[in-house]
Amino acid sequence: MTRRLSAAGHEVKAANSRGPETIEADVLSSGGRAVTAAEAVVDVDAVILSIPFDRIPQVAPLIAKVPADTVVIDTSNYFPHRDNGIAAIEAGQAESVWAAKQLGRPIVKAWNSIGSESFAHRNKPAGSADRISLPVAADSPRERDLAMAVEDTGFDAFDAGPLAESWRQQPGTPVYCTDLTRQELPDALATADAARSPKRRDLMLAVVQERFGAGVQPDAEYLVRLNRAISM
Repeated sequence: MTRRLSAAGHEVKAANSRGPETIEADVLSSGGRAVTAAEAVVDVDAVILSIPFDRIPQVAPLIAKVPADTVVIDTSNYFPHRDNGIAAIEAGQAESVWAAKQLGRPIVKAWNSIGSESFAHRNKPAGSADRISLPVAADSPRERDLAMAVEDTGFDAFDAGPLAESWRQQPGTPVYCTDLTRQELPDALATADAARSPKRRDLMLAVVQERFGAGVQPDAEYLVRLNRAISM
C-alpha cells in the first residue's frame, strides 16, 4: 500500500511496532518514508491502520493524539481464533463499530475485503472492465471521500454506506476475498447474511488450515474460488 499510494503522488509515512530501521527498502521504493509510530500520525490527512484486530485497543493512546479532522482508516478483520473471542463482536456488533469505540472516534472501513495476494497482483488501471471493486464504509461523506483513495491502489472504490453496515464486508460475507467488480459488488453486499457469515468465515479458515496447514497463505486464485464457493 505504501508503494501504490506513494506512486500515485501521496506523501506517505510508514511505521510499524519494531522501528523505522526494520521497514524494508522496497516498501519505500516509490517515495514512502520510514518513521516511528509517533511520527506517523503527525500532520497527516489520514492514518491507515493495518494491524491484528485485537491490537486496536493498544494503539488507542497513539490515536488519541490525532486531530479530529484526521481520517482514521481501519483495514483489519476479526478472527476469533487469533483475536481472543471478543464478546461484543460475537454478539453481533460490527467489527469496525467495536474498533471505533476502542479508539474513541469515528473511523472508516476500507481495504479489508481483499486478500494479500490479490492486493499484490490483481490491481488494474482505472477503467479496466474486470477491475476489482472494494467497499468503503463510513459515517461521514468527507471521511468516505478521502478513503476513496482505494482507487489509487489499483481498485475501484465503492460507497458501502455507514459504518453500522460494514459487517457486510467482513470475513464470511459474499464480498470478502471474492474479487468482485463494481457491477457485481452491490448485489453481493445486499445478500450478506449477518447470522451466517461467521459460520462461513470459520468454515473457510478450517478448509485452508486443513489443506495448507497453519500460517500458510493460499494463492489468490485458490482463496477466491474457495470464498466464492462458501460465501456466495
